[in-house]
Amino acid sequence: MRSWMSGLVVGIISVGWWPALPGNFFTLLASLAGVLSLRQGQRGAKCFSGLLLGCALGMAHGNALLQHRLPESCVGSALTLSGEVVSLPRRSQMPDGTPRQRFELLVRNLQPLHCAGPRRVLLSYYGPQAMVPGEHWRFVVQLKKPWGLANPGSFNLQSWFAQTGIDARGTVRRDQARQISAANPFYQAHHRARARISERISGLPLDADVRAILQALTVADKSGIDSRLWSLLQQFGVNHLLVISGLHIGLVAAAAYLIGGSLQRLGACMGANRSLPGLCALLMAGAYAALAGFSLATQRALYMLAAFIFADLLGRRGRASGNLLLAAALVLGLNPLAALGSGFWLSFGAVAALLWLGQWQRGAGRVRRVAGTHVFMALLMLPLGAWWFAGGSLAAAPANLLMIPLLGVWVVPVALLASVCFLLGSSMELLLWQVAAWPLQHILPVARWLDQLSPGWMYWHLQGGAVAIFLAACAVLLLVIPGAKRLRLIAALFPLPLVLPHDPREPLPQEHTRVTVLDVGQGTAVLLQAGGRVLLYDTGGGDPAGSNMARSVILPLLRRRGVDSLDTLIVSHPDLDHAAGVRDVLRLLPAARQLYGGAQGAMPQGRPCLAGESWSWPGGQIFQILSPAMETALPSNNASCVLSVEIDGYRLLLPGDIEGSRERQLVRYWGEGLLSDWLLAAHHGSRTSSSQTFLKMVRPDLVVLSHGYANRFGHPHPLVMQRLQVAADTVIGTAASGALEFTVVPGQPLSISSYRQELRRYWM
Repeated sequence: MRSWMSGLVVGIISVGWWPALPGNFFTLLASLAGVLSLRQGQRGAKCFSGLLLGCALGMAHGNALLQHRLPESCVGSALTLSGEVVSLPRRSQMPDGTPRQRFELLVRNLQPLHCAGPRRVLLSYYGPQAMVPGEHWRFVVQLKKPWGLANPGSFNLQSWFAQTGIDARGTVRRDQARQISAANPFYQAHHRARARISERISGLPLDADVRAILQALTVADKSGIDSRLWSLLQQFGVNHLLVISGLHIGLVAAAAYLIGGSLQRLGACMGANRSLPGLCALLMAGAYAALAGFSLATQRALYMLAAFIFADLLGRRGRASGNLLLAAALVLGLNPLAALGSGFWLSFGAVAALLWLGQWQRGAGRVRRVAGTHVFMALLMLPLGAWWFAGGSLAAAPANLLMIPLLGVWVVPVALLASVCFLLGSSMELLLWQVAAWPLQHILPVARWLDQLSPGWMYWHLQGGAVAIFLAACAVLLLVIPGAKRLRLIAALFPLPLVLPHDPREPLPQEHTRVTVLDVGQGTAVLLQAGGRVLLYDTGGGDPAGSNMARSVILPLLRRRGVDSLDTLIVSHPDLDHAAGVRDVLRLLPAARQLYGGAQGAMPQGRPCLAGESWSWPGGQIFQILSPAMETALPSNNASCVLSVEIDGYRLLLPGDIEGSRERQLVRYWGEGLLSDWLLAAHHGSRTSSSQTFLKMVRPDLVVLSHGYANRFGHPHPLVMQRLQVAADTVIGTAASGALEFTVVPGQPLSISSYRQELRRYWM
C-alpha cells in the first residue's frame, strides 16, 4: 500500500510542474495502464501503478482547470455575471478614500455565452454596498485571466490562483452591482459568522495591531495586517502564526482531545466509546477550520488530522510515517495542485521532521524535549526559509518558544470562546476579548522597541541553490543524532554555502552587460549589471509605505545575485509607478550616484538629471543623460530622465514617460544622437508617446514594453503597437513574457531570454 501511495503522490506532484498537458486521451490511457499495473503483486509494479494514476488524476484536474479559464477574446470586455458570494469580503480603503471589498463569487450565469466558462472569480467592488456571504448578486464586470508577475526569486501569484481554483478576476464599479436575493439561512453561514466576528473585533477599544492579530487568529481575516506589522513579526520569525494553519488546528485539536479523554474516563463506567477523544478533536478542528474559511492551510491540516485519527481508530497506531503518507495522498487527491505552495511542503515537512526528532528524543526529560524541539524547528526553518522566503529569523527559537504556547493556550482559546459568546449574545464577550488581547498589548511594544534598536538585525536574508539548501537541512537533521560527534562536526560545515552570496550563473565579466527589464506590472524597473557594477533605473510601483515592487520583486532579485550596493540609482520621475520603492531600495542598498527627474521625492542625497552628463564603467559601458536640461516647471512625465547607454557600439535608450511633445524636442536637439538598437517604449505604450517622428529618428531593432497585463489604462495603445511594429523588427512586453533579460557580449549577437518561458507551467 505504501508503494502505491508513494507513486500516487509523486505522480500528482509532478504534473503541477509540467509545461503543457496532453489531451484527455492520454489521461484515459494512463488510467487504464495504472489499473492494469495495480493487479501485479510486485512492489515496483504497485509504485508504477500509483505513479500512472497520480499523473492521470493531475492531468484530469489540470485539463478541467484550463477549460474553465476566461477566453482571451473576453479579457477586458464588459460582462454580466450573477452568482453567490462565497468568501469573507476583505475590506480596505483606497488612498482617495474609496472603499474596496474583495471577495470570491461562485458564478451561476455569465453573459455573453461565448465568454462562459469561469466557475469561481475573484472580484474587487468599489462602492458603498456591503457584500454578505451567501447573497446572490448580479454584476457588470471587466474580467481578466488569473495572471501574476513572473520574476526570478519572487512569488508567483498565478500558482496561488491555480491552487485555489480562481478562474478569473475582475473589478466592479459602484453603479454596476445589484443584489438579486438575500442569503439562504444555512448557505455560507460560516462565512457570515466570520464576517460578524471580524466586524466586532474591528470595533473593540484596542490597539489597531492587536485587533488585526485577533482578526487573523480568530477568523483568518488579514485585512488589518499591513506590511509594517508583517515585517515586524517576520523579524522574530513568528509571522507564520498569523496564518491559521496546521499549528493552530493541531493546538485546538490537542485541547479537544484532552477534553474528550476526560469525558471518556468519566463515562467509562457507562461504556463510553474509545473513539470519543479523536472525534472531539476532529469536531473542534473542523469548527475552527470553518471559522478560518476552510483555507488551503486549514484544509491540509484537517485532512492530515483526519488521516491520523482514522488510522488510530483502525488500529494503525505505530505507523506514523504511513499515516503521514496517507494524509499527503488525501490532500493531493482532493487538490492536485496543493504542492505548488510552500504551505504543503512546510506542513508535511514539519511533521516529518518532528517524527525524525522523536526517534532520537526517547528517554529525554520533558523540559529538554520541549526546548530541543523549538531549537530544532527554528534551525530547520533557516534552510527552508531560504528556499521559500529567501531568509530566516535568528530570534525564531526563543520567540516561538514564547509565542506558540501563549497563543495556543491563552490567546486563541479565549478568542474562540469570546466569539461563541458574541454569537450567542452573552455579555461576557467584551471581557473575554480583553483577556485574549492582554498579552498581545504588552508584547507588541517590546517587539517594536527591540526592532528599533537596530532594524533588520534579527532577520537574515539567505540565498542558496538546491544543493546548498539540501546540505543545510541535512546538517540540522544530523545534529540531533546523539553520540555522533564527528558526524555533527562535519555537518556543522554544511550550512556555510547558504550564507554566502549566490547567483546560479557565473559572475559577469566587466565587458559583458546584463540588462533585466523586470515584470513589475504597470510600472518600470530596469537593472543593468556588468562586473561588480549595478545600475537601477526606476523602482516600480506600489505603496511607498507598504507593499511595493521594490520589496516584492527588485530586492529579492538583487539579494539573489549577491548585490549589496548600487553604482547608480536613477528615478526617471516621481510618479508612483516608477518611484514607489525608492526608500526601500536606499534603506538596504547604498547608491554612489543618485539621480532623479522632476521633483526630488524620496532622494534627499540625490541630484537632478542634467542633459549632457555622462560617465562610464571599467568594461567600456558609457552612460549619458539626454533629458531634461535646465528647464523648470516641466510636467511630471516630460521631466523624466532619458538615459542612453552604449555598450561596444550597441545602444540602449530608456526614455521614462516622456510624451510626444518632449520626444519632438529631443529629436530637434539630439538628432542622430537618438539612434538606438534597443528602446524601452515611453510611458508603457501610451497613446501620448512613441510618436512617429521619434521612432523614425531612434530606428530601434527591438522595442520593449513594460506594462501590466490587461491594465485599466489600455497600455499599450493599439495605434502605438502599430507604429512600433512598423518601426522595429521585434516588439516584446513584460506582461506576456515576464522579466526579460538581455545579455550584450562584444562581438556576439544579442542574447534574449524570457522568464515566463523559462518557468513555463501549464497553469500559467
